[in-house]
Amino acid sequence: MNSFLRDRTVTRRNLLKGGMGLGAFALLGLAGCSNEGRGGGAPAGNSSVVLPTYIPYDGVPMDIKGTGGVPDTMLRYPADPKKVTEGQPGDGKDIGVFGLTNTPVPPSVENNAYWQELHERLGFALTIALTPAGDFTDRFQTTVAGDQLPDLFEMFPGEVPGLPGLLSERATDLTELLSGDAVRKYPFLANIPTESWQSCVYGGKIFAVPVPRGPAQSMVMYARQDFFEAEGIDPQVTSFEEFHALCTDLSGGNTWALGRVPLGFLRQMYEIPNGWSEQGGELTSANLHERQQEALEAGRRLVADGLVHPDGVPATQPQRKTWLVNGTVRLLDDTFSAWPDFSNYPIDDQFRLSVVQPPLADGGGMAGIHLGAPIQNITAISSKSAGRAEALLDVLNYLAAPFGSEEHLFRTYGIEGVHHELDGTDPVLTEKGSTEIQLGLKYIVEGPWVNFQAGDPDVAQAEHDAQAAVVPTAVRNPVQGLFSDTASRRGSQLGEKLASVESDILAGRQPVTAWADAAEAWAKGGGDKIRDEYEEALAAREG
Repeated sequence: MNSFLRDRTVTRRNLLKGGMGLGAFALLGLAGCSNEGRGGGAPAGNSSVVLPTYIPYDGVPMDIKGTGGVPDTMLRYPADPKKVTEGQPGDGKDIGVFGLTNTPVPPSVENNAYWQELHERLGFALTIALTPAGDFTDRFQTTVAGDQLPDLFEMFPGEVPGLPGLLSERATDLTELLSGDAVRKYPFLANIPTESWQSCVYGGKIFAVPVPRGPAQSMVMYARQDFFEAEGIDPQVTSFEEFHALCTDLSGGNTWALGRVPLGFLRQMYEIPNGWSEQGGELTSANLHERQQEALEAGRRLVADGLVHPDGVPATQPQRKTWLVNGTVRLLDDTFSAWPDFSNYPIDDQFRLSVVQPPLADGGGMAGIHLGAPIQNITAISSKSAGRAEALLDVLNYLAAPFGSEEHLFRTYGIEGVHHELDGTDPVLTEKGSTEIQLGLKYIVEGPWVNFQAGDPDVAQAEHDAQAAVVPTAVRNPVQGLFSDTASRRGSQLGEKLASVESDILAGRQPVTAWADAAEAWAKGGGDKIRDEYEEALAAREG
């Protein structure tokens, strides 16, 4: 390690949803999009329904075709994007949307050139009731209780109590319109991978369309690669002790190695499962894993040794990302989808990121990262709008137009010369574009994730390289796409108790041994019932 570094002076609600704890020190980091990863725990796709036929769209050749679960990558935006739809979508009637946002609310339609142009292209008015992501679940339940759901409504399926009943009562059954080859009528919905559709099915009926994300939602450890190269340090380590030594060398004065305790990263080192483990149809919660206390002890040491920013707990993830940008911290865990978001920060030309792979804690190889949820959220059609279902699916198909199409270019970057300028063929948002286009359209529906960074192909290449190194061996959560009623109704309450103990351990207020009793209480208080419900759903899915 570089001796120069050693001497230099330099709330969001915590949810477990029946799985891993998200303690205050750990906060597994939903950044860029603060709700990334909340798509899990959706209804089970079961053997009585034929999921939509998967028909990948190949009209825009990718610079790097993803394999082994890695998303496609585009280094430069295609020149002269072609229109891939005909005419205006829908039936010409206005549409209301209950949606979410992670950005400041954009100017109203009267003062928003993007929104006005969107209406012109659609041929009708799209009214979007935007709700901040942190308030979304509560606002959604209030809207349901008041019977105020509009034509299209988004939801995080794992956070909706009694979801199957709600879908049956309030959403339109889309099975006949989307099942099997019927989806061919909507080619850009058919472009959504099969795995994502499992999160839209319950009781043999398709009730929604998914917003796919796949590996982009996986949590990874970012490193300031430009800094490490300048100092001649390799951030890739081979054990927890090496990681601790690296963090020690990076900390001192007004600099800390870590923006928060990367508990997910540590749990990967100790080979703790991704939420649940499965063997022969039987599930075991990761909360009960034998190495939990070792991972928590590792996190406690990082805090006690002053290697974590002291304000890491109350800080928001955007604040932590600012610390990484300005050099206050050198390492930060976040999702793959957050990588392009760093371009919105005041970075210089030297700023570069890399991903640190988690080593096995005791050495001897690398651990698998935890694969993110296959969906971000789902969008349903109100049962009150069932008579317009085909027209509304036509609009969703239009909004899901693939990367590299003319429709995608406008939806994502707006009008050239107003909302974006071209850097070669790459659309780079203007200040006006950064505010006006934030209508949350990407949470209504979207095609598969594509790695791309306007104006900086090196970022897209680096993201692809990092994903190629870790995604093929990533550890899946076996309950993804399954539904537990107990988890949806009581998962937060059960999880908050466990998370409180976790936070106390990391802060040194309770011994590491307190975890075992807390985990046992979680299991007896409802965790075992969650397991039983997931096992039943798993058996139904496997037929």
